[in-house]
Amino acid sequence: MKKILLAITCLWAACISCSDDTKIGAPDEILPDYVLPQGNASKEANDRIQQIFDTYTSYVLYNYTEKDAFWTQTAADGSAQIYRAIMGEPRHVDAMLDYIQDIWLQFFPEEFLKKGGIPYRVFLADSIYCDRGWGKTPYNYRVNGNALIVGGMNKDLTTMDAATKKARKNELLGAMWDYYIAQGLLNVPDEFYKNTDYEKMPVLPSMGEEALEAYRKRGFLPSAYYGETPSEWFWGDYAWTQAKENDLKSFMFHLRERTDAEVAWFLNNPEYELIQKKWNILIDYYKKEFGIDLRKMGNTTFE
Repeated sequence: MKKILLAITCLWAACISCSDDTKIGAPDEILPDYVLPQGNASKEANDRIQQIFDTYTSYVLYNYTEKDAFWTQTAADGSAQIYRAIMGEPRHVDAMLDYIQDIWLQFFPEEFLKKGGIPYRVFLADSIYCDRGWGKTPYNYRVNGNALIVGGMNKDLTTMDAATKKARKNELLGAMWDYYIAQGLLNVPDEFYKNTDYEKMPVLPSMGEEALEAYRKRGFLPSAYYGETPSEWFWGDYAWTQAKENDLKSFMFHLRERTDAEVAWFLNNPEYELIQKKWNILIDYYKKEFGIDLRKMGNTTFE
């Protein structure tokens, strides 16, 4: 015991000695990650970017390095795959801010955006692509950790037709919805699944009109359309093992991307009561819990 007390005494003396001899300097200054304004975009654009940071603590950036935008590089099959983000000209920042407002930010309330609805860094790019060595694959956006890169900041913004803008809206909203779910900003109401039978496998809807009607009455929607022809997510045994996920995705697709006129065929059919019930559950839940109007997303079109 005496040896232990002696050791403690010596250790304490050493600490006192160190504290007498070593002066603790002033703490290092914590500098911001980026300095705003970044460059020679218009004063209005720079002011809008500053306002976004002041309100949401998120940086909207148009002057950056690719290393900053992409933290990692990936490789597959021995061929280098390098993501590239080509910066746009600052004169297009105003139009780009309008663009992301139109296809993304307008659909989410301020309180949601303040809680992380805008990633910490939003990079504005002329174009984004993946160079696999043997060819380039273009992208309209990339989500990378807590960063979002949005392409299109060029002269084509002012000439983009309504169909392309709507497609870009649908694509980005789908990606951001997945991001919000992964970040825990959104979740799925258990009630959506409550009255749907995910155990007994239905007859394939492709087996004829009677099978298709029975499938619809069980509460299932198409997952996509080719022109006006619906494509069903349930095509076989494996798809049924992911029935819950596929079911939810099909509803979210219709809610976010299809107009009232395009969904009237199932909302006005009294035989599709379960579809209508699940539809309203999702609308009511996201409106009440998060202030998000899913039908505004689906019904928004552009000129």
